[in-house]
Amino acid sequence: MSQFFRIASAQLRCTLSGLGAAIAAVEIRTAEDTWLQVALSPRNFGTCAADPSLAGRTVAPCCGRVRDGVIEVLGQRFQLAKNEGENHIHGGPHGAAYQLWQCDSHSSDACAFSLRLPDGLDGYPGVRTLKAEYRVAGSMLRVTYSAVTDRPTWIDITNHAYWDLSGRFDGSAQDQLLEISADDCVQNDEHHLPVRVVPADGPFDFRQPVSPRERMRQYPSDSQIRIGRGYNHAFLLNRGHPYAAKLFCPESGIRMTLRTDRNAVVFYSGGFLDAQTQLKSGGCVPGCALALEAQEVPDPFHLAGRTAPVLMPGEPWQREISWEFSAGIPADQS
Repeated sequence: MSQFFRIASAQLRCTLSGLGAAIAAVEIRTAEDTWLQVALSPRNFGTCAADPSLAGRTVAPCCGRVRDGVIEVLGQRFQLAKNEGENHIHGGPHGAAYQLWQCDSHSSDACAFSLRLPDGLDGYPGVRTLKAEYRVAGSMLRVTYSAVTDRPTWIDITNHAYWDLSGRFDGSAQDQLLEISADDCVQNDEHHLPVRVVPADGPFDFRQPVSPRERMRQYPSDSQIRIGRGYNHAFLLNRGHPYAAKLFCPESGIRMTLRTDRNAVVFYSGGFLDAQTQLKSGGCVPGCALALEAQEVPDPFHLAGRTAPVLMPGEPWQREISWEFSAGIPADQS
């Protein structure tokens, strides 16, 4: 059984789970002085049951897919576990998202978890110690990820939270306004593997606020949209961006600003969500929540012009992701 840990401020309440060092729930104090749950919260956190969405969980040692499950570290080839057909996804079947992390400390506004991954687990080199430190301050939730290794290795960590700022989780998330600070994005093949970097134009232009549903309506025949049942694409963040992405719900008046020191955000519009992910009110439906995963460029081993960074023994690795919320007046009441 997974334990739950609550951290809170006057504006924000967050429930964390030891299963996958996960965000199990986020509640925002609204302008009407009520609490609204805005993070997708499956029922299985307490039972450690499988959940294909990985909602809220820390995903490591890899974000996304790796073609043929093959990586190269300092000239040495490693075969990773193939847990999606012939490919590797989200760190493998024994990745951090599926593990019970240890809670190292817990206070009213902060909680820290750690996890040790043994050398060779799912094919990755190195004994790696991962840490996830969550903190709430005012209307902001922040997670700091860190890692150390005893062998040269490759690592990329993100949080797989999904959001519906209406709090309904009924498919309405597609109508919320999204903005992403990216001039370029990555196209995928039919297996959702990255193949090329292209300008973020047409259906991928989120440089100004627009709803995913509107973009899909404008480009109904786009092959990338058909492959992903919407969006499942990496956006390469502009240098010096003050924020990575913003999401706004006109209905609730809630805005979320995502900030990070990562180089990319994968926007997944939830087209493959289904009843396998159970909520308190029933099963998920496609598009009921949006994921914005701050990470590095996916599968740099097989994407032309990209180089995979190597984490060396004794070298620190630390990255941050934060979500800041504001609860204004809903558009229909202004």
